[in-house]
Amino acid sequence: MTTRGDALRNTPGHLCVRGLPGFVVALLALFFCLIADAHAEAVPETDTVRRVGITSFRDKSVTIREWQPTMDYLSSRMPGTHFVAVPLTLPEFEIALAQGELDFVLTNPQHYIIMETRFGVSRLATLVKRENDVTVNRFGGVIFTRSDRPDIQRLEDLRGKRIAAVDRTSFAAFLLQYDLARQVGLDLDKDTHLEFLGFPQDNCVMAVLEGRADAGFARSGVLEAMAREGSIQLSRLRVIEPTPHRDFPFLVSTGLYPEWPLAAAPHVPIDVANQVAATLLMMPPDHPAARSARYYRWSTPLEYQQVQAVMRRHHIYPYDKSEPINLADVLRQYLLPVAIGLALMVLGLAILYVRTHQLNVALKASRLKLSDMAHQDALTGLPNRNLLEDRLTQALAQADRANSKVAICLADLDGFKPINDKLGHKAGDDVLQDIAHNLKATVRAGDTVARWGGDEFVLLITGITDIDQIDETMRRVLAAVARSNTHSGGLPVSASIGVSIFPTDAQAPQTLFKNADAAMYEAKKRGGNCHVLHAPEPVPA
Repeated sequence: MTTRGDALRNTPGHLCVRGLPGFVVALLALFFCLIADAHAEAVPETDTVRRVGITSFRDKSVTIREWQPTMDYLSSRMPGTHFVAVPLTLPEFEIALAQGELDFVLTNPQHYIIMETRFGVSRLATLVKRENDVTVNRFGGVIFTRSDRPDIQRLEDLRGKRIAAVDRTSFAAFLLQYDLARQVGLDLDKDTHLEFLGFPQDNCVMAVLEGRADAGFARSGVLEAMAREGSIQLSRLRVIEPTPHRDFPFLVSTGLYPEWPLAAAPHVPIDVANQVAATLLMMPPDHPAARSARYYRWSTPLEYQQVQAVMRRHHIYPYDKSEPINLADVLRQYLLPVAIGLALMVLGLAILYVRTHQLNVALKASRLKLSDMAHQDALTGLPNRNLLEDRLTQALAQADRANSKVAICLADLDGFKPINDKLGHKAGDDVLQDIAHNLKATVRAGDTVARWGGDEFVLLITGITDIDQIDETMRRVLAAVARSNTHSGGLPVSASIGVSIFPTDAQAPQTLFKNADAAMYEAKKRGGNCHVLHAPEPVPA
């Protein structure tokens, strides 16, 4: 007899392949192959096909349409390898991994922990999303009802109501809401009427809107996505006990948890896994492939202790309770085998220690190289956009506390194209490297010089107490650029610089960059080789 507690523990970790009829396993395996083959018809025979299993919490055709551009991005930057998006429901992942059909997986954090335990997958990167100019790498769950239901205001009001959810295995569309309800003394299994409608999560939203359910569960962002697509009107729904989180742009009822990780199967060579991670980390923010799947960029892997804590609270595999073992009884019955086993274990541990030490040395070197690739410009060694964004966020917060100013200085080289055209791109690269070296030597140790792209550089100047400091610093910067003419073949090297000041000119990072860009173009109009300080628009009287 299955109890409610057993039902909650029926996660993907318990959907074993050997528990399914043989013909079902064969059909599912054939299904996975057909999905991959359907997207690999034009792949050269010499290419290696890498299948990426992606949890499809909405329609599978939508999942392919959204995620195949990311696969194409990886394919274009890893010659000889073709990546294919394979949309799967959570239970289908078990079959695909057991059959060795997947090389990488992209799924929710709870499912990742289960697959890490059962199949040894290892995370490489974490999704980062952006909504309303806010960057987030976390998500939560939403509990919603119709806006014309005044009888449902609090979680306790769900007692005796019909609730629509997708599946017990869903982390953000069931387990988080289940966990939140238990914290206020509400047992959804005993105190409500649960209806599991299956994926996609749109089913739950429509069930509530059509009156077939009193309330529903969904992942944060689903309601906004459906509204953006024109499927629903957000005004017809109300979130139950919304929980505001600073800098989180979506409706949410629960706490926030790390976004989906991309993980590699254990058979994938470490060099291939590192190359995939580095390629994703270097994807430009808001790339067309990212926009297709409604994310912003990728970050280094997050830790998932929060997710493990939820799973432990509800005894979900691999944290379900096991039978206690009486060590004294085992020793009495199996003393000789245990002694032999211990001796072999000591020998094995000694061998493993040596091998593990070797692997750790190689892994640390690999991770260090990967971190450098993710945060540094390959040509100049300067910080890239990702690292600049992180440092700018920290600098603005510190300046706000210290009541000081920060300057964003956008420098664009004057007449750089003739150097490339007349002397070749090698000479142009040498000039850019000279400029990077001279700029670093000109600013203070606490300031940042980053390569923005092409022949553009950004200087982040902190701790400003007097605007005159900026004029003096910019004169030194222009002189440093002018000295970078060793490889210019006699052609002059100069720059036009636009400056925007926080907080007097603007406070948001996007506005600071926009104003600096406008000031830089004004410097161009003045003939270049100068700097212009952006003047904020006067406040209307």
